Amino acid sequence: MTRDKAKPTALHLLLVWAAMTAAMPMLGFWLLMAGWGGGVGAAVPIAALGVPLVLGLLVTTVAPVRTMLPICASLGGRLCWAVMVFVLGTLGAGAGVAFYTEGGELGSAGTRIALTGVPYAVAAALFVPGWQVRLGAVAVLAAATAYGATAPT
Repeated sequence: MTRDKAKPTALHLLLVWAAMTAAMPMLGFWLLMAGWGGGVGAAVPIAALGVPLVLGLLVTTVAPVRTMLPICASLGGRLCWAVMVFVLGTLGAGAGVAFYTEGGELGSAGTRIALTGVPYAVAAALFVPGWQVRLGAVAVLAAATAYGATAPT
């Protein structure tokens, strides 16, 4: 990766983190409330509306770097990228929730909300061309896994 691509890449990852930090707690809250009040049948319409909105939000975050990411050259490619980042990030966020529910320490409520977007930013970093960014994403993933494996519960 060259220096002229570093700033847009950093902006892109920051946008992914910020967007998902804002969107996912809100979506999770509404899914929880709908499911609590009316069961799975009430949560399905919320998911059917919320997931496409979140995917649309992710597609907009790739705008600053769509010429740098080969997969994002077309609208279909950007949508495919958004789905992959959403799925991988949601798996990572689910691992964090599982860790927290088992008694793992993740800090204050504000820290936990800020951590919500990290799995999505790491997933987005895996698609950035350039070994430095991918290596950084793998390092963050390894550090989080090591923390989860060694943290007292």
